Amino acid sequence: MSEVLVNYSRTEYDDSELVTEVESIEMHMDGNITYLTPSPTMAALIAERIKFQSSLAKAHNGTPTDTSDKNKQRAILEGMLHILGPYVQLTSGGDETKILSTGMHTAASKGHIGEFGVVAHFRVIVPESSNKILCTCFKMPKASFYEVLYTALPVTAASVWMSETSTSSSIVINGLTSYIPYQFKMAARGSSKVKNFSSPITRAAN
Repeated sequence: MSEVLVNYSRTEYDDSELVTEVESIEMHMDGNITYLTPSPTMAALIAERIKFQSSLAKAHNGTPTDTSDKNKQRAILEGMLHILGPYVQLTSGGDETKILSTGMHTAASKGHIGEFGVVAHFRVIVPESSNKILCTCFKMPKASFYEVLYTALPVTAASVWMSETSTSSSIVINGLTSYIPYQFKMAARGSSKVKNFSSPITRAAN
């Protein structure tokens, strides 16, 4: 049985990475038929994530009070994730595929799997269908899942990277804006929080 990994502290995620993780959970939980009554609700999680993002932007070159407010909002957001984790664990019955379908991660049940090297043969393919991109790489032995990060160009320090995960080494990214270039990078993942992403590739969806 797999266990939900619930650790969103600063030692694991900086502020911008936490935003990316929460947005990934929101996207994966939306319409997920396995989790019909999440606690907290997705509406509440989204509202708090937006508050945190707002406080994060205000704290940038802001006052000590702005930083204190940002830290307070982060603590609230982390607390909500620590409530969501047990709900996902109970509802999934410990099924790893069901846990990963939420955008959350699993803790290794039989020992720690170290970090992985950079994936081989990373490709970003533009299908004929509009508004989507296919990211693929060679399978990595013992990898629990794969993660793709992507963001619209230009890439800056303020860019928000969206996350998509799958147990498959081929991941389809849907809902992209046509003809807008995005940057994509991919990594094999296990229980280690270290992420060795591939060199980025830029593509635009049809």
